[in-house]
Amino acid sequence: MKRQTVFLIIAILLALTLPYCTETTPTAEGEALARSHCASCHAYPAPTVLDKVSWDKYVLPRMGVLLGVLPLDSAGGNFIEPAALALDNPLIIRKEAAISAAEWAAIRAFYLNNAPAEMPAAEPLLVEQSLPQFELHFPDYFLSPPGTLMAKFTEGGLLLSDVHKGQLLAFDKTLALQQTASLPGGVVSLTGIAEGEVATCIGSFSPTDKATGSVVFLPKKQGAPPVTLVDSLRRPVHTSLADLDADGRFDLVTCEFGKWVGSLSWWKNDGRGGFERRLLRNMPGAIRTAVSDLNGDGLPDIVALFGQGDEGIFVFYNKGGGKFEEVRALRFPPSYGSSYFDLFDFNGDGHPDIVYTCGDNADFPPVSKPYHGIRIFQNDGQGNFTEALFLPLPGAYAAIPADFDLDGDLDIAAISFFPNFEKTPEAGFAFFKNQGDMKFRALTFPQSHKGRWLVMDAGDLDADGDLDLVLGSMAFETVPDGGEVKKWVKDGIPFVVLENKAR
Repeated sequence: MKRQTVFLIIAILLALTLPYCTETTPTAEGEALARSHCASCHAYPAPTVLDKVSWDKYVLPRMGVLLGVLPLDSAGGNFIEPAALALDNPLIIRKEAAISAAEWAAIRAFYLNNAPAEMPAAEPLLVEQSLPQFELHFPDYFLSPPGTLMAKFTEGGLLLSDVHKGQLLAFDKTLALQQTASLPGGVVSLTGIAEGEVATCIGSFSPTDKATGSVVFLPKKQGAPPVTLVDSLRRPVHTSLADLDADGRFDLVTCEFGKWVGSLSWWKNDGRGGFERRLLRNMPGAIRTAVSDLNGDGLPDIVALFGQGDEGIFVFYNKGGGKFEEVRALRFPPSYGSSYFDLFDFNGDGHPDIVYTCGDNADFPPVSKPYHGIRIFQNDGQGNFTEALFLPLPGAYAAIPADFDLDGDLDIAAISFFPNFEKTPEAGFAFFKNQGDMKFRALTFPQSHKGRWLVMDAGDLDADGDLDLVLGSMAFETVPDGGEVKKWVKDGIPFVVLENKAR
């Protein structure tokens, strides 16, 4: 989904509101100042995380707008909505200066003088265009342009969400369309319970702080109408369900990604059809949560991924009685573009480990970033996570680790929403087949360029004992001008199913 790191530049001068100045001071002073001011907001971004043009043309002008030293339109008309200024959020424009003009000039000069002219090349990604383990199935149903926000396997087939029509579409196991339902705002995630599905409706795919999102219950009972559980949310993108306070009722955990204003909250089920908000973290950029007893005390904890500048994975340890303790488990630089995470047991020790992807590249013309890709962080059983695997994949947007070929080791299915369309467009989907000793061979299907894969799910569609895959396509314009968008619109392919032939 479009996830812009709009706070990328806050790390450099969050506390500053001084007029633009070209005076410089030595590099050492600029670096020290940058490290001091960045660390109070999020991970310090080294000048090398972006090329000089990106810093100068896009990042620094946006910084000037945030600091109130440049007009609002200096960084593009959509960077800050005029209405957002009324929110009086200090993260938009600070009202008090924290350092001198000379110090600001030193920081600016430090980044421009030390950024590379071009980003270093990522490790070559050799993706073989052959995937014999999977049989492809394209549907006979077309959407032009394709706008798939969610694709999910169900017991009877799969569900697809289309942002342009505002519809939820149900397909059977043969991929024939069975029915459609209109839902406001576009469904971005579904969580199933015995009685039906809980749908998260984003409200607006485009970045905004308007509170038009909602969480809606879709009953299984034939003819029963949808029920809104929570409304007036700021671009919610994911909802988890769990009984967090041990009262026998499911509660909600919502990720309000927002733009300048957002939050992570849990909602207490009052047992009368209502939900009461309990704020966990009052910051935008919440992407996804997973609920698990991370410390083995019998209480469900909440693990959350945040983007939007202060990127990282946070654990909210359940202390009982509806109380949670926030602990930052992992912190990532603001240029990473965090896009997805989930919990799984990587090494079979019974402790939840983390699979994570970074690859969002939509804030300005995409720049190849060698640190984009898939990472696995191993849990030591005490809540400490250490990187155990990195697979480079430019523009990585999601990854599912599983034993897809049933040979006893871990494979990884992954999608990229921002592959290098000029050099490796086929890397929009990559199947990392484990060759042993955690060495992987990257494979894809020859038609992978027919869609721009935003979402992915794994499930046993044909009930034969192995995991199939579904990829959902979104025709999005942030790509080099090579005609790709026109092709996606013309073909109108909303999804593709990869039927696993391991059995």
